[in-house]
Amino acid sequence: MSSRVWGNSTKEPYAGKLLVTMQLDGGVDVTQLCDPKTNVRGEPKINRWADQLEPDQAGNIYFAPVASNFEFFDRFGRDMLVINGVDSQTNSHETGKLYNWTGSNAEGKPSLSALFAAAQSPDQPLAYSVFEGFSRTAGLIGYNRFDNLSNIGALIQPNVDPWSGNFKRAESDIVRSQNLVRDGIEALLTQPGMSARQRQSVLRFVEARESREGLQRLAELIPTEENIMPREELNAGGMNFSSSLKQQMQGALLVFKSGLGSAADLSLGGFDSHEDHDVVSEALLSHFAGAVQFFWNYAEELGISDRITLVIGSDFSRTNFYNDGNGKDHWPIGSYMVMEQGAPWGDRVVGLTDELHFAKAIDPETLKESPQGVLMTPSHIHKALQKYLGLDALASDAGFELRDVESVSLFDPFVMSS
Repeated sequence: MSSRVWGNSTKEPYAGKLLVTMQLDGGVDVTQLCDPKTNVRGEPKINRWADQLEPDQAGNIYFAPVASNFEFFDRFGRDMLVINGVDSQTNSHETGKLYNWTGSNAEGKPSLSALFAAAQSPDQPLAYSVFEGFSRTAGLIGYNRFDNLSNIGALIQPNVDPWSGNFKRAESDIVRSQNLVRDGIEALLTQPGMSARQRQSVLRFVEARESREGLQRLAELIPTEENIMPREELNAGGMNFSSSLKQQMQGALLVFKSGLGSAADLSLGGFDSHEDHDVVSEALLSHFAGAVQFFWNYAEELGISDRITLVIGSDFSRTNFYNDGNGKDHWPIGSYMVMEQGAPWGDRVVGLTDELHFAKAIDPETLKESPQGVLMTPSHIHKALQKYLGLDALASDAGFELRDVESVSLFDPFVMSS
């Protein structure tokens, strides 16, 4: 394919660290995942699996013996930090998403992904890609939202039919039209009567065209339609769910491989299980576990797995009892999981909850239970992540520093809560 048709990027491919947030939308029950709870005599039943089973263990990480948790933690536990006992201080979905993904329960701060992209690859055309889920930029950087992977191909190759791979028009016609646009721009820029604002508008248009043309690297990576991961239909107790999570992952990883961006947001919905909680939760958690395996396998195939930090979280969690519809309602105490290949801080659990899933205060340095310690909120998690990812200087300079929040030694490999 002619480079004249697609142009050549003037920017070097980004080759640094990469960040993905995976949002388990709706409020995942972490007592059926990474903070397992058995039933307490005299209290309402927390989990039906606990009628006959005990929590399972992989290394230092305890997990609920349901869904595909064994395969998930057995494979990834050594590369994972589990953070339990995080108080979102809300039962509102919108506030929970805002708090868990920006570190603030008030508007005005960027998401972790936006902050990362602004620090790492601000000049790349796909610096921050949102495939699904919550996002905030606070004016730091723009973002690209993709409904599906095919849309990326349409963005990159507007003159190519996505099904046949053939040009919609003769290649000579495309070249001719691009030359006309180029000549028109050059003529505009030589006009002596142009105002500063008009000149700036034309230059921005030129920059936008160059960025689009620089997407050739990604165009060469986009698979054919039959090799794009399809949506998956899930059935949970008669309820149907549709998931594009693996396609979101595929798109994010291909953007990373192309060197055109550094951060992406992904989402899996359906966790707001006010009815028939167990069947919904277990079906979605099994799908989630399989998708995470696909994510790391695909990243390995692309040769970028050693550059990725994956942060998994949710709006909040579910109640420590079942409601009258066999569901579980909103509960503010939740968890995060952070993953990296070969992480020195992996195979650890930070944060504590009691037998009824109330958060306990911990010493911010030793991470052990301490009545004089801190009750962790998403602010503490984001402050630690910002420092670990090297984003604290930008956050401070841009006025987004998380002030009056204690530093917690989440990534110290030599201490843990349990």
